[in-house]
Amino acid sequence: MKWISSIVFFLCTVFVSGQQILEQFDSFDGVGEWTSPGLANTGSHSGELCFNVTGTYTNGEFYVFQSPIYDFSSWSTVDLLWSQESDIRTGDLFALYFYDGGWFYYDISNLNGTYMVSLPTTTIAIAFVLDAGGTGNLNNKYSHVGFLDISDPVALPIELLSFSAEPVQDGVIVEWSTASQINNDYFSVERSTDAYEWWEMIRINGAGNANTQIDYTWLDVNPVDGTSYYRLKQTDYDGESETFNPVSVTIIRKKPKLIKKTNIMGQDVNDEYRGIVIEHYSDNTFRKTIQ
Repeated sequence: MKWISSIVFFLCTVFVSGQQILEQFDSFDGVGEWTSPGLANTGSHSGELCFNVTGTYTNGEFYVFQSPIYDFSSWSTVDLLWSQESDIRTGDLFALYFYDGGWFYYDISNLNGTYMVSLPTTTIAIAFVLDAGGTGNLNNKYSHVGFLDISDPVALPIELLSFSAEPVQDGVIVEWSTASQINNDYFSVERSTDAYEWWEMIRINGAGNANTQIDYTWLDVNPVDGTSYYRLKQTDYDGESETFNPVSVTIIRKKPKLIKKTNIMGQDVNDEYRGIVIEHYSDNTFRKTIQ
């Protein structure tokens, strides 16, 4: 793999995301499609990306087929699988480029067959490029790409959109949303007072397999005073699990106000009274003590 910084390619503004993208190069330059160099005898020829046998190429020019902008941030890896035929002129370069904070490339000149590489998930664009080493036509030389399959072989069991825990009047409400689920057996909501030791509070069934947004809610009716932590754990049917980052919740309960004191006969008493005293509080609770 080589790195190059002197080329500036045009970056499209169409975002595509998912766990697999199959490009068969049936057409170019439409919305969400790859862009082509706009040169005679380049483009889609019989369902292939083509630098064909005729057409005028200029020495030192880069002729670029480029993808739209991709978003692989939710993927675990980015695997490219493609087929190609290549028989180029001496001095020309046929390369697979990817943009990851700069343009990097693999030299794929004169390779024939099916090939695979893995790219960083921070990659945002891909391109097939012919770097012309001479002016004129290709003298019956060519480069063809039959298809490009971009996939994540280890699809995440769930795509978590959000997870939150907020204090409410009745306790702490825990909410989360998923965009997709794969073989998801159940969720566990766990709680901790130190973010080190965790206790499972409840299990909620997953959807198995789903590709639409699903929202979940659980109310912790016995929360912990002070600061506590909640986190979400997901478990597959095969027992594999994934745990997500925790969130913190702080609960400061107001102490009830002492309304009055009475003796065991229900008569009001003051602080000077000696004996058994019943303290009555503003939250309708009471406490028996000796004063």
